[in-house]
Amino acid sequence: MKNRGLMNTLAGMSHASPAWLAVATAAFVAGCGGGEGGNPQTPNEARLQVARSGDLVAYFKAKIAQRVALGYPGTAITVPTVGGLSSAGSVVTHTGAPLAGTAVEEDGLIKAEGNMVYGLHRAYATDTGREPPRLAALARAADGSLTLTSVGSAVLDAKFIPQGFYVAGGGTRAAVLSQQDPYADRQPVVAAADASITVLPEYSRTLSLDLFAIHKDMAPAQIKQMRIDGLLVGSRLIGNTLYLVTTWSPDLTRFTVPAGATASAVDAALKDLNTAALVPTLRVDGGQPQPLVNEADCLVQAGNASLSLQLTSITAIDLTSSSLARTSRCFAGGSEAVHLGARSVYVASSRQYRYGGDVANAVFPADSRTDIHKFTFRGAQVDYDASGSVDGHLGWDLRRLPSRLNEYQNDLRVLTFTGKTGQSGMPPVTIQAQQASPALLTVLRDSGRDSYLGPQAKLPIRLRTARGDQQIDNLFFAGPRAYATPFATTEPVWVLDLANPANPAVAGELAAGGHADHLVPLPNGLLLGVGKDSALGGVADGIQLAVFDVRNAAQGKRLATQAAGGRGSITTLDSTRPVLNLQAMDGKVRLAFPARVYQAPTGVGTSPPVRGYQGALRLEVNTTTGALAQRSMVVSTAILNGDTPGLYSRFDIANERSLQVDNVAYQLSGGQVFTRAGD
Repeated sequence: MKNRGLMNTLAGMSHASPAWLAVATAAFVAGCGGGEGGNPQTPNEARLQVARSGDLVAYFKAKIAQRVALGYPGTAITVPTVGGLSSAGSVVTHTGAPLAGTAVEEDGLIKAEGNMVYGLHRAYATDTGREPPRLAALARAADGSLTLTSVGSAVLDAKFIPQGFYVAGGGTRAAVLSQQDPYADRQPVVAAADASITVLPEYSRTLSLDLFAIHKDMAPAQIKQMRIDGLLVGSRLIGNTLYLVTTWSPDLTRFTVPAGATASAVDAALKDLNTAALVPTLRVDGGQPQPLVNEADCLVQAGNASLSLQLTSITAIDLTSSSLARTSRCFAGGSEAVHLGARSVYVASSRQYRYGGDVANAVFPADSRTDIHKFTFRGAQVDYDASGSVDGHLGWDLRRLPSRLNEYQNDLRVLTFTGKTGQSGMPPVTIQAQQASPALLTVLRDSGRDSYLGPQAKLPIRLRTARGDQQIDNLFFAGPRAYATPFATTEPVWVLDLANPANPAVAGELAAGGHADHLVPLPNGLLLGVGKDSALGGVADGIQLAVFDVRNAAQGKRLATQAAGGRGSITTLDSTRPVLNLQAMDGKVRLAFPARVYQAPTGVGTSPPVRGYQGALRLEVNTTTGALAQRSMVVSTAILNGDTPGLYSRFDIANERSLQVDNVAYQLSGGQVFTRAGD
């Protein structure tokens, strides 16, 4: 994500001018950083080194000098390159079932604990004002229904946007994670390229951790608050320890280093730069700021070619501690993507730097390489374990970067692209404009020596079809399998057999056209596909559902299909972080996820007053026969013919979540929790 920062800066401008755009375009241009080419890598080339006194300042000074030498301001506003939430490994919601592998707890907006349901509601506009964000507690009756009124709720800071929460301490603690609203109390800064332009710098963003006491029939009561500099990348709860991955770009605008400055001028401008100006800080209960990390807790990599002025921190916090006791580690250098495994976090960084006019058309240097750094969660500690390298880069699509990595049984599988250019974004525009890039799947394993993530195998992937080469758009990992989907929805899905880490292989093809936007592994060798039947790049003709038998990877077959809604229907599975709840019971798997379902046209004439419904779309798959059935939808709001008030604010589908407990489904939507029992 080397150019994510520049794109975010452009998006935050109050005005756009040719001068600024010219600088932004030039900022993508960089050297190839290292020139290792295709030579074999030694274990120590990717290895991180513990920072000694003065190393962080030296690292940032070197990056600033490199930026200046490339022709643009050394301390101009930069933003973290990891801006989106990370890819999660084998995760489970508070009452759901794991997709694959070990079940671990993931943050969410709705959770059940005993006879209580907790909902984290984001702010939304009303006819008379704005409803603030809040954490609400609701009691469940014996039949699973909810009391008509909330047991109680805690109002959250309206300047922050809730991201998710965890339940810890045996159901006595709720930890809410929120990110500062991009437009709340942020002062515009004059852009270095043009004094007439102001931008909202990302470094002023803050993460909030609010800890609440919760109990049966009790409103949440806040007991602690922690504010941390930076952007939330990912989180994980193991026991009562919360692990946060955050990224931070310090405010260096007071150290003016213009483009083209001489080495002596750079030294003079940065003579007062110190470690305190670089590291993120935290405040507990509004107290004085203190460093999130110490320099000795940080690691540096001289070979990292990112030009972003960035620190990525991993923090372990004891949620049962009265002081929220914590420890942190940090990585100095640009991070492209982060993957959270069951007990590890992997940070990907590039040896080279992409260049080009925009994200989709970025050009990578030949022989690009990506370094992977592994950190492990060990109780209250976060330990750096190992680093390794893979050929290629993570691609052009910022949405997909985290999903290129996946941990399974202590091995890390990484998908990279080896082409200088390739397809990106939504088809068919970029497919027509760019040639397909070959891909490479590499399996890495911690060798246990020399801090080395060593390659176990490499699988080159070039998807050849009657229509020519196809590039991988998405890769769905499912334990010992993976499913590669191309941009063209009419082409088959490629099935990868990863059961033997030393010998991964392309095992077969699956005719899943129109049903492969999202693939969900199910028990007994079944696979659920969710997609759309539409022309290439066209509007979806309803939500298309299918169940496949993939027990034989070389001869996958379709067992059942269903369709939901008509043209324009959408689900949250299309988001960067797909939202899905699974419940396994008695030879069946029940699934629920937010959807906006428009009714299919019934003929010519006056449109019906109700165009459709929004809520939880519910499915049931018989894992013995493969039969697929739709269950009654949990409706949160009707979509009226014409404007439906609040459809894109209060009932923003991106803020909705579904949950299943026993035979009852819950839908968090529009500041409420809706329920439906049975079918």
